[in-house]
Amino acid sequence: MEPKPPFPAWPVDAAKPSARAECAALAVFELALERPTGRPTSARKIAEKYGLSEPFLTQVLQRLRRFGIVETARGSFGGFRLTADPAELTLGFVVAAAETQPPKSEKAEPQEREAENLPATAPAFGKDRAADKRRKPVPATSPNPEADATRALFDRAWRDAETKRQEFLNAILISELLDAARKAAPVNFTI
Repeated sequence: MEPKPPFPAWPVDAAKPSARAECAALAVFELALERPTGRPTSARKIAEKYGLSEPFLTQVLQRLRRFGIVETARGSFGGFRLTADPAELTLGFVVAAAETQPPKSEKAEPQEREAENLPATAPAFGKDRAADKRRKPVPATSPNPEADATRALFDRAWRDAETKRQEFLNAILISELLDAARKAAPVNFTI
C-alpha cells in the first residue's frame, strides 16, 4: 500500500486565467483561424461560439487592437482581423496585453508599445497583487525580523512562480495551437 501524501494535490484548474485573458486568447485563436482568408470576423460570431458576452469581448478586442495584435474592419461585413503573425505571436504576449494597461499613443509602432507597456514578467493571470486596490496593504516590515525574512521568502516565491508561468506562456506560439487544433478536429469545408 502506497503512503498517502500529507496534503491533497494542488487542483489542476487552480491557475485558471482571468476572464479577460481567456477571452483574449480565444478571440486571437479564432482570428488566427480566419487569417488566411483575409476576411474579418465579427465579435458576435466569436461570442456566440464560446458563450461570451459580446460587449466584453469587443472591449477585449479593442484592447488587443491598441497593442497592434488585431485591427478593425468597418462596414456591413466588418469585424476584427489578426494583424500579428501567429508564428511569432505567443500566448504570453496575448495574455499580458489583455492584462496590461493599453498604450497611450496609438501611433507608436507595435514593438515600441510592447517595450514601453509590458514588463519583462507581466502578470500571466489576474491582476497584479500589489496594484489591486481592494487588497488590504500589509506592512512591509514588522517588529519581528524573522517574520520579515519569511515574508521576503514568500514574496520571492510568488514572483518566481509568476515569472515561470510567463516564461511558459511565452514559449507557446499561436501557430502551434492552430496546428494542434487542426490535428485534433476534422476539417470543416463548408462555405
